[in-house]
Parts: sequence; C-alpha cells; structure tokens
Amino acid sequence: MTLSKAKLQRDPSVMDKISLTAEVADRVTDSAEVLPLDYWDFVPHHHPPQSNMTKILLSPYQASHILKQLDPELFSRFASRPELIFLSCLPVTPNFHRVAELPYGFSDGPRLAYDDLTKAYKRTVDVGRKLDDLRQHPQFSVLASSLVTSRVVECLKLSKLHSKKTDKESSTDTHGMKWLKDAILSKRSDNAFRGTMVGDPKIRLHEIGIPVDLASNLLVSEHVNSYNFDSINSKCNCYLLANEKLVIKRSGKTIIVRKPNQLVIGDTVHRLLQDGDLILINRPPSIHQHSVIGLSAKLLPVQSVLSINPLCCAPLAGDFDGDCLHGYVPQSIQSRVELEELVSLSHQLLNAQDGRSLVSLTHDSLAAAYLLTSSEVLLKKTEVQQFQMLLCHPLSPTPGPAIMKSIHSHGPLWTGKQLFSMLLPSDMSFSIEPKVHIIDGEVLACPSESFWLQNSISGLFSVMFKQYGDKALELLSSAQDVLCEFLTMRGLSVSLSDIYLFPDHDSRRKLADGVNLALDDAEEAFRIKQILLSPDSISILKCYDDCADLSQSYEQSNFIQSNLPIIKSSIMAFKSVFSDLQKMVQQHTAKNNSMMMMTNAGSKGSMLKFVQQTACVGLQLPASRFPFRIPSELSCASWNRHKSEGTGECLGGQNLYAVIRNSFAGGLNPLECLLHSISGRANFFSENADVPGTLTRKLMYHLRDLYVAYDGTVRSSYGQQIMQFTYDTAEDMCSDRNVEGELGAPVGSWAACSISEAAYGALDHPVNSLEESPLMNLQDVLKCQKGGTSMDHVGLLFLSKNLKKYRYGLEYASLEVKDHLEPVNFSDLVATVMILYGGCGIESTKGSPWITHFHLSQEMMTKKRLGLTLVVEELTEQYNAKRDKLNFPKVYISKGVKMKIQYMPC
Repeated sequence: MTLSKAKLQRDPSVMDKISLTAEVADRVTDSAEVLPLDYWDFVPHHHPPQSNMTKILLSPYQASHILKQLDPELFSRFASRPELIFLSCLPVTPNFHRVAELPYGFSDGPRLAYDDLTKAYKRTVDVGRKLDDLRQHPQFSVLASSLVTSRVVECLKLSKLHSKKTDKESSTDTHGMKWLKDAILSKRSDNAFRGTMVGDPKIRLHEIGIPVDLASNLLVSEHVNSYNFDSINSKCNCYLLANEKLVIKRSGKTIIVRKPNQLVIGDTVHRLLQDGDLILINRPPSIHQHSVIGLSAKLLPVQSVLSINPLCCAPLAGDFDGDCLHGYVPQSIQSRVELEELVSLSHQLLNAQDGRSLVSLTHDSLAAAYLLTSSEVLLKKTEVQQFQMLLCHPLSPTPGPAIMKSIHSHGPLWTGKQLFSMLLPSDMSFSIEPKVHIIDGEVLACPSESFWLQNSISGLFSVMFKQYGDKALELLSSAQDVLCEFLTMRGLSVSLSDIYLFPDHDSRRKLADGVNLALDDAEEAFRIKQILLSPDSISILKCYDDCADLSQSYEQSNFIQSNLPIIKSSIMAFKSVFSDLQKMVQQHTAKNNSMMMMTNAGSKGSMLKFVQQTACVGLQLPASRFPFRIPSELSCASWNRHKSEGTGECLGGQNLYAVIRNSFAGGLNPLECLLHSISGRANFFSENADVPGTLTRKLMYHLRDLYVAYDGTVRSSYGQQIMQFTYDTAEDMCSDRNVEGELGAPVGSWAACSISEAAYGALDHPVNSLEESPLMNLQDVLKCQKGGTSMDHVGLLFLSKNLKKYRYGLEYASLEVKDHLEPVNFSDLVATVMILYGGCGIESTKGSPWITHFHLSQEMMTKKRLGLTLVVEELTEQYNAKRDKLNFPKVYISKGVKMKIQYMPC
C-alpha cells in the first residue's frame, strides 16, 4: 500500500486502515492457471493458504521475514540503512516530561496527572503479560505481532511532536513547538534555579544572596586534584554525615561512595554550592548585552528569594516588584573561566553601547549623596568616625575639621563635602566646568544640582570606572554603605506636609487660585493656536475684538475636531504654558520638602508627577478619542446638564482631550476620575506591549551574524559580505575593554540589543494619536512598508567572481563602487564664493554684469575623484531641469581657473 506523507499528516487515523498484502504478479497468473501447492511456502505461517489464492494478507512479522530474505545489495538501492526500516525499539521521553503534579485540596500532597501518551505507553508495556497467555495459541506469532503493532501505532498517533488537528476538527492540546517549550525548556535541573529578587544593600556589588535551602539542591561539578584534595575530601565527609551516599565519577564510571575518605585524585565530585562560586544571572527579557552577569554566590539564612545589591538593578533592567532572576551554575572549569573572564561584573564595568558606568548610585544612595554634598550638612566628630568605619580603608587619616568652634556646637565640625571626599580615591581629579572641581580626591566645589552624581558619560562614577577599573567597585560598595548609614541617621520620609505645600488654608487657597489662572491661560493659548492655524477661522478673528469671551466663539466652530496637525500644535502651546505652572509650583515649594529633594536628586519622581500630586492633574490625552463629548466644566452637575441638552452631534464640548483642575491630594470627582482612568491606563502597555519584543526578535535574526573582521570591516559570518567598511564608536565613548578593536566582536548583536533596549524604554511614554510616541516612531523607521513615500532606495550589487583571483580584489572593487554611489553636494566642493562685477563686454552677451565665482577645493575634488568638466555638466543639467518649474532665470556656467556663473535675462 502506498501512503503519502501529506495524506498521513492530514488524517492520522489512516494508520488504522493500513494492511500489508502479498499479491502474485500478472505475468505469473498469465502463464499458469493454477499456482503450485508450495508457492506460498516462503511466507512463514501456521496454516498454509489455498493454492488458488493470488493475494494474501501479511502480518508485520511475515513482512519482516520476507524483507530480511532479500539480497542486501538490492535492498540498499532503496534504503541507505536497511536496519532502520524495522522498528526494534520505541523511544520514550522521561516521565517528568509527561507527568504533571497537580495540587489536590483534599489530600496531604499533590497528585499525579497522566496524559494520553503515558497511558498508551503503559498499555504497550502491559502487552508482555498478554503474550505469555497466548504462547500456547496455534497462531501465536500472528496474534502477537498484531497486538504489538496496534499498541505501537497507538503510541505513534498520540506523539505530541505531530499535530492531531485535521481539516474538520481542532485540538486544544499542546503539540509541536509549544509542547517542547512547555514540557522541556521550562524544566529545571540541579544546575539551574529561578526566584524572586529582593534588594539587600549589605551585599557586595559582585555577590548574589542564595537561600540556604535552595543552595542545598544546587550541585557544582569539581575535579579532584592535589591542590584541592583536602578541602573537597573534608566537604564530602561532612556531606556523608547528613546523607547516606555520595555519587562521584571515576574513570568515566559512576560510583556510589558510602564511607568517608574514599576519594582519590582524578575523581569528579558533585558538591553543594558554597560561598564564592560563580553563577550566571539573567533576568528575561535580555534587552542588551549586559543582561547576563556573573555574580558570586553568598549563602544567606533566608527563604525563597534571591538578594542582590540595589545598584545592580540597572543592568538587569529590573526592580523589586516581583521580578524573577534566572541562575545557572557552571559545571566545568572551562565554563567557569569563561564566566569569570567574559561576563563577570569586574569585566563589564562600562556599558559598551554608550560608555556609561554599568552600576552607579541610584535611589536611596543617590538621594543621600545629593543631601550629603549640600552646604547645610555639618557633622560632629563622633558621626564622622562612625561613617569612617564603613569605608573600604577605615585606617585612613581623618581630614581636619572645617569649623573649629561654633555657637551651636561645642566641638569641631566637618562638612558633608569632606565626608564625600573620603569616599573617593586620594589621587582622583575630576572637574566639570565651571561648577564641579575635585582635586586629589577632595571636593573643592560642587553645585546644588546632582547631574554630576548621576549615571552619564561624563558623570563622576563613570570617570572613576574608566580610571580605576575594578578597584572602583570596592569604592562604590563602601560609598553605598556610608550613604545609606547617613540617610538612616538623617532620615528621609514623605508625609502629608510635603504634599500640602502650605500649612495654612489661606496660602493653599491662593495657590489654587494661581493654578486656576495658569490653567485658564494654558487653555486660552490652546484655543488661540487652533484659531490661528485654521483656515476657517477668519470670521472668528474678525469678531474677536467685539467678543467678550473667546471660548464662546471657539465652541461655535467645530473645525478642530478633524484636523490632527492643528490639535498637535495646540497641545504644544498648552504644554508651554503648563511648564510655567510647574515652575511656579517649584518656587512655592520649601527646600526641605522630601518629595522635591528626591526629584532634584534624580532618584525618584519628576516635576510633572509632583505637580499632579500637589496642584492639578492637568491635560489628559486618551489613546483614541473619548467615547463621549466632554463638557467645559468637569463636574457631576455640568455632566448631567450636558446630557439633558441633547444627544449625538447636538451636544456641545469635544472628545479629544480633558483638563483636570483638581489634584490627587485634593481628590477627583467621579467624572475626573473616569477621564483620568481612560487616558492614563489605556496609554501604557495596551496593544503596543509586544512591539519591543517583535523588534528585538527580527533585528536579532537579521544582525546576529555580523562581526568585526580581521581588517576592521563589519562582515557577515556566512558569505563574508562587507556590511560596513569601518566600525567606529563615538569620540567621547570609553569602554573598559577595547571592544571596537577586537576581532570577532559581535557588533550585529550589540546593535540589535541597543535598539531593543531603547524600544523597551519607550514603553514608559504614552501612546496616543495627539503626541509623538518614540516607540511608534522607532517602529516606523525600522518597518519595511510597500508603497512608502521615502525616496531612498536600496539595491544589491553582486561583484564579478573574477575579482577573487586578485588579492583584496573584492574589497577594492567595493570601495570603488562606494565612491561612485556616494552622493556629493556641490557645497562640499566649494572653498570660496565671490560675486564680482563683470565690466565691459557684458552688453554683447546681454547678461547680468554680476558674475558669481566658485573656487573649488582641489583636495575634495581629488578625494571624490571628480573632474571640472563633470561638475559643470551636472550643474547645468540639474539647473535646466528645475528652471522651468521654479521660474528661475537662465544662467551660463563656464569653467577655467575659476568656475563662474553668469545670470542671463529671460
């Protein structure tokens, strides 16, 4: 029976209808009317068939016997490996891939749930018991082969690697690639773990806190040699005290050790995880190359959580709201060496994408550094000594006090800048003109802002990592300890007094009146911008002087509802006035306001959020239009009155935006709360949450094989096509390793990661039709669309294979093609322009007496490989092509020692 693969995939049930037959050839039946009695003797059977039968059914055992009797040379013509035709074994996946543990409410522990494939495997195994009962049957071989075949076919039908979906029915079970992900890739082993991460500032930057109960299930493979024999032997003896056996490998064989002191040099021992073991840490999704970090294990008496230093959140792009970390324990010496040399924190101190430090002061430590460097901080001797104990070099001499005597203190005082200077290297010099000056590790001057403390290319800690390398990690860890201790002693908490800017009611009422006036000005600027930009607003502008209220005339016109460019410009006008409101609120805020301190330090919050908390929520833009028209006054009474006036287009108001005048501190009415929920919640993570992941997957697929070749060019690993002739970085960018010069650097993957990191960061910005969205703009730039309006075209040029016989023939040919395809602007060639009076002789040509002389740069002409004749011809041709359309005068372009252009009257 011939069975096509396509038919089997469409209808797997056809396996039940398969039958094997042996049929007499036509030439035999034509020559003999009756077959010989022994014709079917080559087929093993208990009861021979009748001699006149030309077709018999074969069991799998009989078919196998016939095929094995064939000539091997003849058999090899149809199958390269004949032994694979006969199914002698049935591969079975492990039980934990198919058996699931389900919690059961009425039992002490979980119960096991078996799928259909496991049940089919069990029925196949049980066939052996039935075969014992059938051995005395006269047709045992036929029955046995039929029974085994039916069970094997059932297992093959239930295989999850083949979909059970047909044209007429659908299946809800997991099959194919989804089953591989769910059943295999999601499984854990003794070398991997996953857990929720929490912050612990007492842990070093290069460490990760592992719970003791989790570490007891993580094994590390270690080879026993003469250097570590004593330590490993003692650890194994301690392990045997708590466990009955220890599994080791000796000469490639697995041996179970039950007694102490049984190790020999050369054994491979799987010991438990201990302090100092390197672990590969990753937090999915990996949006840049530094998402994978090697950290040292630190066993802690905690349960079910992984502890990391809060300063390490930036490279992992995570926080402490339930994010999970994945850890992998290396099992070989080679993998541990690679982990130490490639992805350990000490070997990737600087971000390879922009040169910023990978870890820096954030959150509490950044706020503490901002407060410590202010001019109001004065410390006593006992406080300075308390902080000095937390330094990485506590025995360093204490600087002299800045104030020897004071009215408010009985002893000498030290400034916060002096304490911060003790956190820096003694020979470090750093300056940002004209405000920041640090000489020999002493802070001489610093501004009231915190830009120099934040993580930037020119920031303090980025420069420290560039100058001191991994030594700066220890300095940053001790600085974090001192700053956290200072913040604990000083205290920084937010209360209602920080939200209510004034303690008395009258001052708060005056602030509210000022906020309402500022919002009126912002809305007025919004309306005026719309009226000025609209071509249908001439009648409104004519009667504007006679109109007492512009909003009345504004509401009578409905031209703004359909013109999005005008609305976007009006929103920019509103935001420009609203920024003045933010400055006004900032001026009325006291210096000791905790929320403003964190905002100024850059550790938490923003000025916009602070204004929304204290003054007004402000402009609300939905992802699309509001589903209803909004009255001019956002209150329940106006809303009820607004609904009673009519329905549909008869209603006034608009549905594009809303201005909420109340603040979160004062409370929102039901209508304001509804509008804020519609605009605020729908803008974030709605239907655009999958855009960064899609961009990352596609970019990585196309760029993953690009690397830096031996000659500094960027090539593809498959085909060696040149993608870029030089790989350069920014001039002000610095890295802890000269990665741009390393051969084989995966610059394609780095480029994909940098773009994907920007895409994930753009999720924080709202996405609506009235504001520019960085995420949507990035998607439009990278997306290839048919029928686009862009005039740029991309073409692939395949160079002749004959160039391969020349050394560097393809490279030189590519450079030649690049020079011819590169656009050249005339302004790039011109060195000097002069307009001179032509004098006599101009009347005969009937041209203008003024002549423009262009002096071309000989260096640029040589570099671009251009001739003067070619330049004149191109200028003349392009000018004549556009002269009629733009109504330009006729010109005469000539060449000589100087190129000159003379205008001719039309």
